[in-house]
Amino acid sequence: MSAPSKVSHAAAYAVLVLLVVVGAAFLLNSRVGGIQVYDVYPTPSMRPTLEIGDLVVVQSVPYSSIKIGEVIVFSPPIPGGGCETEVIVHRVVNITSEGLYTQGDNRFTNPRPDEPLSWPPVTPECVKGTVVVSLPFLGRISEAFPPPINYILVASIVLFIFLMELYSGRKEAQEKERREEARDSGGPVALSQRSCIPRWHG
Repeated sequence: MSAPSKVSHAAAYAVLVLLVVVGAAFLLNSRVGGIQVYDVYPTPSMRPTLEIGDLVVVQSVPYSSIKIGEVIVFSPPIPGGGCETEVIVHRVVNITSEGLYTQGDNRFTNPRPDEPLSWPPVTPECVKGTVVVSLPFLGRISEAFPPPINYILVASIVLFIFLMELYSGRKEAQEKERREEARDSGGPVALSQRSCIPRWHG
């Protein structure tokens, strides 16, 4: 990825995350603008896509727009009607007239779809939304500190990573310019060690 596009990607990501996390005191446990934040807890059923302690940002979408392959957040349906209070984060593996079939990405812990043995196919009223971005391990911070301290810490960490991404992008742009200038002049090219910046998975 080129430096300009990398910086642009980091900026867009940071804006989205900061808007969600800084206002998490209002967003957590409530649905504002169709967005909600959940902790990934307590099983490793979505490894390697999601780890225990991740935060996931969920967007409410029309049930008819959900596609096979998307990761959704839902409450297990109750036979006879209604939904459990438990919240599950799994991937949609099949769509039928009865509802959605889901399965964890970790095939060692989840070798088969959840439905219909664990619970009935997931119906529209039990779907919370689709996962749009994940924040690795920030759920542990959310659990370790009381609000609003946890929200402030999470937002600060995300902002720090964004600034590091921005700095790294600028350094790469400067190094590229130096290499091009050295190549044009026929001189030696000096390379600095590239910093290791953590990447969000999603």
